[in-house]
Amino acid sequence: MRISSVVRVVVGLAVLTSAALCPVPAATAAPVAVAAFAADDDGRVTWSVAPADADGPDGRRVLDLELAPGERATEHVAVSNHSAEEVTFALSANDGYLTERGSFDMRPSAVEPVDGGAWIGVPDEVVVGPGETEVVPVQVVAPADAVPGDHPAGVAASVRSGGEMQVESRVGVRVNLRVPGEVVAALDADLLGVSFTQGSGLFEPGALVVRYAVVNDGTVALRTTSRVAADSALGGPDASAPSGEALEVLPGGRREISVEVPGVWPLGPFGIEAVVGATVADGAPDVAPPADVTLTDTAWALPLLHLLVLLALVLVGWAVRRALRVRRSRLDRLVERARAEGRAEVLASRG
Repeated sequence: MRISSVVRVVVGLAVLTSAALCPVPAATAAPVAVAAFAADDDGRVTWSVAPADADGPDGRRVLDLELAPGERATEHVAVSNHSAEEVTFALSANDGYLTERGSFDMRPSAVEPVDGGAWIGVPDEVVVGPGETEVVPVQVVAPADAVPGDHPAGVAASVRSGGEMQVESRVGVRVNLRVPGEVVAALDADLLGVSFTQGSGLFEPGALVVRYAVVNDGTVALRTTSRVAADSALGGPDASAPSGEALEVLPGGRREISVEVPGVWPLGPFGIEAVVGATVADGAPDVAPPADVTLTDTAWALPLLHLLVLLALVLVGWAVRRALRVRRSRLDRLVERARAEGRAEVLASRG
């Protein structure tokens, strides 16, 4: 494989592994994930994977299953080959997680699944002709000791590059597995830090950026929200952050979140209060939401830009004053010399 092909494959993998398994917003895109892979110098492998029934894609975005311990179910995914050649796709299932940006992904194929991914059985591979679609059965068996709650997983179809550098590129479908029973909705949060950013001008307010981490200690997925406010300790105007979108946190997951509080004037210390709340994601109406977590801290919004401008003005004033004093001193010396020369001339004329 030439270096140019290797570069294309690596770039393609970096994009696909972070976004291929992410559920696509229904209002903006179709419910399938599509990948393009540079197989060699002469062609490209392009394919998509979508939820399906036994006859083909059925329009769903994800596979949602509720299984009691020991229960079995059969689902399907459709693997479509949009390339000009027949392609053999490797199939795999693994545990699901959320990336730092909130996109859904699944563990690498080399990592053994330990949760929902271990409940899913798929064929090792599927051969799909050019322009064709193959429906693949997905067997799901909840273990007898399955813990009630959510067990996210995914099913993917992948291809590997040839040559000395083996690179896997994959695309797949999210699988939401839920076991009914007594579940736990638990939330924790930690304040990571607060920083102040000066506005673009001297007479414009800045912003406080509050960073915190949310941890889902329960057994069901949560959607978290926050209310962040800054209270000036010196009598300045208070500020608060606008309400943001609810962010999903999977069981056992942790997400770091940054919230910007605009309209903060650099007037010294501010009391920071962040109230983090959550609701149970995607159903489970009988589950009480976890208690809110309140994070507090004191942050300093210092007028550094204003102080720099003031310092610059002081330095300019000092330089101007010093220059005037030097000039005055020089003029005084010239006047004194002229007077001395005049006196000397008068004395000389008298002599």
